[in-house]
Amino acid sequence: MFGGGGLTNEKAYALGKFARVVLGTSQIDYNGRFCMSSAAAAGTKAFGLDRGLPFPLEDIPRTGCVILVGSNPAETMPPSLRYFTELRENGGTLIVVDPRRTRTAEQADLHLAPRPGTDLALALGMLHLVVAEGRVDEEYVEERTSGWEDARAAAMAHWPEYVERITGVSVPELREAVRLFCAPRAAMVLTARGPEQQAKGTDTVGAWINLCLATGRAGRPLSGYGCLTGQGNGQGGREHGQKADQLPGYRKLTDPAARRHVAGVWGVDPDSLPGPGRSAYELLDALGTDIRSLLVMGSNPVVSAPRAAHVEERLRSLDFLAVCDVVLSETAALADVVLPVTQWAEETGTTTNLEGRVLLRRRAITPPEGVRSDLEVLHELARPSSAWRRGSRPGPRRSSTSCAGRARAGPRTTRGSTTGGWRRRTGCSGPVRRRRMRPLKRPTGIRALPGSSSTASPPTTAGPGSSPSRTAPAPRNRTTSTRCC
Repeated sequence: MFGGGGLTNEKAYALGKFARVVLGTSQIDYNGRFCMSSAAAAGTKAFGLDRGLPFPLEDIPRTGCVILVGSNPAETMPPSLRYFTELRENGGTLIVVDPRRTRTAEQADLHLAPRPGTDLALALGMLHLVVAEGRVDEEYVEERTSGWEDARAAAMAHWPEYVERITGVSVPELREAVRLFCAPRAAMVLTARGPEQQAKGTDTVGAWINLCLATGRAGRPLSGYGCLTGQGNGQGGREHGQKADQLPGYRKLTDPAARRHVAGVWGVDPDSLPGPGRSAYELLDALGTDIRSLLVMGSNPVVSAPRAAHVEERLRSLDFLAVCDVVLSETAALADVVLPVTQWAEETGTTTNLEGRVLLRRRAITPPEGVRSDLEVLHELARPSSAWRRGSRPGPRRSSTSCAGRARAGPRTTRGSTTGGWRRRTGCSGPVRRRRMRPLKRPTGIRALPGSSSTASPPTTAGPGSSPSRTAPAPRNRTTSTRCC
């Protein structure tokens, strides 16, 4: 099974349930693995929770400085650009990190143009200057973090002149960026696909998070780290169970308590649920070997997957390929069976935006005769299975109710976010227990960058050495902890 970040919450939930309950397979993942999984991993290590933004977009115009890394909202998220424009109108500063002179970079107060793939060295170089210039919030670091010495050692191996040789960003520009970021009381770092879709994407995002933690930004009003989601339901798509290693609500498949809870909602034996499967690329790479058939829903891996030509070759080696899509995509053209499904305007469902708000998207037009929704397709395919019991009726309302039922007491809850509930409200959107990343009063775990070492010599490429880092103890409440990645 291969899903997509554009599927609604209900579809993502049903797809994961179909794979594990009806097919009994662990081989399911989705294209979001290529999108912001690096940021999700870094955020989980640092804060204990994968959350796009821990603050609303309305906070951006009210902060003092924003470092925007690898994002071009002027072209990819035009409605959000107004917040950055208002930031500058209010006297704030916008720093854009992008190898290209994009439309967004043209509006920045400072544009840093590192060589492609050197974002990690740039972030470490800025953290080096924060330490060298005495800009570390020592009280914050001492009281609310741990493992700072390892993170500091990784940064101190990247002195400004060395970083300039790696990235092409001049030392004066580095110093100016640090000055602008540290001068106001509140500041943010926002990352997107640029730093994430790299070989060391998790380390890179972790370095930018470390910059926020070292300066005491995380968990304070109008400050902190955030990730701008990529796909239409990039946040909700990975919360509802279509990832290889997770059940709905960020529950780990390796956690016995999580398995019991979800199995209880689904009405199956916990032991019948398969364990973690292959992640997206490994799954696609294994096609034609022990994986002989595949159902693709809401994705076009022939175009979007890494090594697309190789992925196309693996798809051709399958015994059977089925694709659900609105159009005859490049992947659908290879399929043995193509199931035409409704598009976004022809169906009702919910999505979760980058702020963690659940949005109700109502059907605007009637689909052509004979065209079914993805939920109806999954329902009909699962009908012969006796295990497909709870939530067996197709449709977004029934599926969203089941989603809400499984979410109670989970790391990420959507309790109450049923389509019926949203219809009864005056608006179509609303926060569902949105959490700010606030530090605990007691010291909590912090991680140094993986591979960092205080004795390692400067590497020849962007990134710290390869010796293992110290792993910090897990905090009691992972949803509000602050740890360096």
